[in-house]
Order: sequence, then C-alpha cells, then structure tokens
Amino acid sequence: MNNSRTTNDVSYIWTRFNLRWLLTGIVAGLGAGLMMMLVAALLATKAGLPATFPIKLVGAAVFGGQAMQVDSFIPGGMAGTVIHFGLAAFFGLVFAQFVAEWSRKRVLILMGVLGGMAVWLFWSAMFMPAFNQPMAHLLTKPVSILLHVTFGLSFGLLMVCLRPVFVRE
Repeated sequence: MNNSRTTNDVSYIWTRFNLRWLLTGIVAGLGAGLMMMLVAALLATKAGLPATFPIKLVGAAVFGGQAMQVDSFIPGGMAGTVIHFGLAAFFGLVFAQFVAEWSRKRVLILMGVLGGMAVWLFWSAMFMPAFNQPMAHLLTKPVSILLHVTFGLSFGLLMVCLRPVFVRE
C-alpha cells in the first residue's frame, strides 16, 4: 500500500494507483448497488408493485415505457440490471480513487453517505431526468434520497469491511 500520507495534501488522488483499493471500491459499489435495489424492491412491493419494478424503471432509460411490461423481465429488467450495476461499480471505482485507502473507518462511512448524496444530487436529481423521464416522473424525491443514502451507507460500511480483504498493509 502506498502510504504517502501528508497533511493537507490531496496529491495522492492523482499520483497513486492501488489496484487492490480500486477493486475494493468496485466490489463495495456492486454490493451497495445490490442493497439499494433490495430496498427499492421492498418499497415497490409495499406499494403494491412488482419487486422487479425498480430495476425495470432503470431500464426505461433505454426502452421507455416498453421496459415496464409486467409479464417480462426482458428487455427492461436486463437493461436496468446492466445500467444499475454498471453505474454502481463505476461510482465505487471513482470513490476509491478519490478517498485514500488509509482513511479512518468513520471517515469511509461518512464519505460513503456523502458520496451517495452526491450521486443523488448530480446523477439522479440533475442528470437522470433528461434521459429517463419515466423514472423522473415515478420516483419521488424522498424515496430517491432514501435509496441513495442506503447506497452510500452500505458502500461506506462495505469499504470498511472489504479493506482488510483486498488491501494489504
């Protein structure tokens, strides 16, 4: 592990490359994406919708209203799965590059939650409505925030738990 720690210096963001830490971010992102989708499925069933509704809603970015067909998981559900978990892995990778592997546990958890909120603000609230109008119309702001906080908290906790597995001192 590259421990070029200095106070008030974030140059490590650009000067280090720790493949194990990046892999930790990807795996934590996928796990957090799964937790987010499980909570979304639970909320959907509580609202009387199919558990596959949230992932099909993501797939509506590609297939529009056709993605929401009740009788089929393909094509909307498959597209939603690829998009959702692709973005979760990407955000995990980016987070791992910007947050040092030697960060304290509570900092990782807090940064995970703040990262989830940043993803909500920039991705879900600002960017997503431009290309996924069904999701922008059907997903309420409080539910969207809850899901992204779930992602961020799960992500931070997974980073803490996975760090000893992937990153060697």
